[in-house]
Amino acid sequence: MNNIYFVLRRKLILLVIIILPFSCTKESEKLKEQSEILEKDSLESIALVRSMISELMKLPSTPPGLSVAVGSKNDIIYAEGFGFTDQSIGKKVTSETQFRAGSLSRVFTTTALSKLIDNSLINLNSDVHAFIPDYPKKAYPISIKQLALGISGMPHYTEEDKLENKDYTSVEEALGVFSHIPLTEKPGDKYQFSIHSYTLLSRVLEKAYNKNFIKILDDEVIVPLNLSSTAAESLLKSKNELTKYYQFTADDIHEEITNPRNYSFSWAGSGLVSTPSDLVLLSQSLTNGFISKATIDTIFEKQLLNSGDTLRESIGWDSNWDMADRRVFEQDGAGEGTRSIISLFPDYNLSISMMTNSLRLWAIEETAHTLAIPFLIKAEPTIQPKGSIDIKVFEDNGGNWVEKTGELILSKDENQLIINPGAENEESYMLIYLNRKNMYALIHPDGILYTEINEVDSKITGKVMYYRGPNIRKTSAEPPYLKFSS
Repeated sequence: MNNIYFVLRRKLILLVIIILPFSCTKESEKLKEQSEILEKDSLESIALVRSMISELMKLPSTPPGLSVAVGSKNDIIYAEGFGFTDQSIGKKVTSETQFRAGSLSRVFTTTALSKLIDNSLINLNSDVHAFIPDYPKKAYPISIKQLALGISGMPHYTEEDKLENKDYTSVEEALGVFSHIPLTEKPGDKYQFSIHSYTLLSRVLEKAYNKNFIKILDDEVIVPLNLSSTAAESLLKSKNELTKYYQFTADDIHEEITNPRNYSFSWAGSGLVSTPSDLVLLSQSLTNGFISKATIDTIFEKQLLNSGDTLRESIGWDSNWDMADRRVFEQDGAGEGTRSIISLFPDYNLSISMMTNSLRLWAIEETAHTLAIPFLIKAEPTIQPKGSIDIKVFEDNGGNWVEKTGELILSKDENQLIINPGAENEESYMLIYLNRKNMYALIHPDGILYTEINEVDSKITGKVMYYRGPNIRKTSAEPPYLKFSS
């Protein structure tokens, strides 16, 4: 239990202690009763999340180590590690274990950019050369907004990169990796994720703030938000809390990466390390006034390509929906030895973050959204169907429904969805009832998928959601990954 902490629980216990001397009053008794209900709800939610992740960790396709944190308003209410940070010595992940942020490093960079916007020190529509006049001219001018949105026309990695696996000591030095490479698109024509565009953006920030990028992060983001575990990986003085990095062999065997890639060529785009707790605290800056509402609106306003098509992405963050069309501001990250996400439900003041030590867990948005359900919705269990039920399963295959046979096993001790039972290509998935009406979690090799099972007039129907974010349309408008009926 030393691997988990409950800020909410500590506050409630303290509150009860304070009111004990006055417990004879009706008001104090009511307050104590409310605190007990809140703690019970929190513990039930945590138990469900722990159950889902524990089952996920049993699958061979899951990374060796995973950490999760949940925040409400300005507090961390749950944080816990699962699996191993170092398999060779059996060292376990804790809530303090640091992971590579990978491309999730961008949200720290755009938080610093947001503070610049707040202080009227930068105009997003300004030409990059207004800040970096000596940067090599391209076929078209590039705006700061286009860099941050991923529509600058700059490529991601190329064979022409002058990239070495070494410590780059400054952003200016890192520009030499790609500054000679021409644009692949006219800015605004097409979205193209590019780590290099964030390196260039960080140089713009340096010029606007008149300080180096690491100092900017410290002064404007890390220190004000109390992000005690976030830093540039290449500048870490102590790596005691940093996880080992793993990759998967063709047989789904975890293999340690003994010579990991050095991401110091892009601190802003991929070179930071952090924890889920720090990411949750960072996400709360979008709703607690740390960044002005006007700037938040600017970050998430609808963006159009030159063609007039709507861009799915926002500035650093993406605006998405979960399976029940709740708004989600989020960003996922990937990189060598990492897969991560931060999801903020702004209308509920709830955040959830996960980080892993291998490039897996493809359905990470779905996983985060499903894990958030126990904290978003109060427990409301209803009587569920029981027994072994033959079903027809329809799988969405590129817009075409492929019919398969199936079996649904629902009992007090075991819930399973089996596709093609008894066949050589049988698929079997565990289902966990979420104690909320008809909601289940399906434990899949790609992550945790939201599932519904209904019984009407003795007929069983259900669906499993697997969607990719960010989406232009609400998730309810997307077809399920699987649908089934008896």
